[in-house]
Amino acid sequence: MDRSRASRRAAAVTTTGMVTGMLTGVLAGGLVVSLAAPAAAHVTLTASTTAAGATAVLRMVVPHGCAGSATTELAVRIPVGVTEVSAQSTQRWAAEASDTGVTFRTDDPLPDALRDEVAFSVRLPDDAGAELVFPVVQRCQEGESAWTEVAPDAADREQLDMPAPVVTVTAADGSASAALPPPSEARDGELMAYGAAGVLLVGCLATGALLILRRRRA
Repeated sequence: MDRSRASRRAAAVTTTGMVTGMLTGVLAGGLVVSLAAPAAAHVTLTASTTAAGATAVLRMVVPHGCAGSATTELAVRIPVGVTEVSAQSTQRWAAEASDTGVTFRTDDPLPDALRDEVAFSVRLPDDAGAELVFPVVQRCQEGESAWTEVAPDAADREQLDMPAPVVTVTAADGSASAALPPPSEARDGELMAYGAAGVLLVGCLATGALLILRRRRA
């Protein structure tokens, strides 16, 4: 009888250790991915839509500073054919927009080790297939980085050291144009989504652990 109880206790301890290890692994794994996944080396632009004639939100990611120096300004040149340019200031960045460019300035320089993003909206031209080049000059407390290099195609673009972001216009698909959301709301939504997913995952693992323990005791 004592041996049976001891065996059940040992099994319960082993199972609990396995579950704890799984939870620790999941949480640690998330940290490893966040810390080890390298940020893109280049300044990049992501469009909410590339449909001809549509209004698109362009999100520009700044992965680092200028050779270790903190970023104080981002100046984007708007290509010919792109119209209705508008930009929204954030807690860090003050935005100014015109028909020819968008500038984001800050009195709180973005440290070299931190990644950030800004957004602006434009109306894309009606020409499907057009490649729109958005040269960016990143100014820092010391020096600047000019993301202005161009290449004839995507393959050659991969070889550039300081490529200018490019958006390729596609055929109109009839979808609604995107509006420029407040950056704070977008980030809060992302954080809520990640938090809900984490809570759901931990809940599933905990339920599985209880089922295993009950079966062991039975």
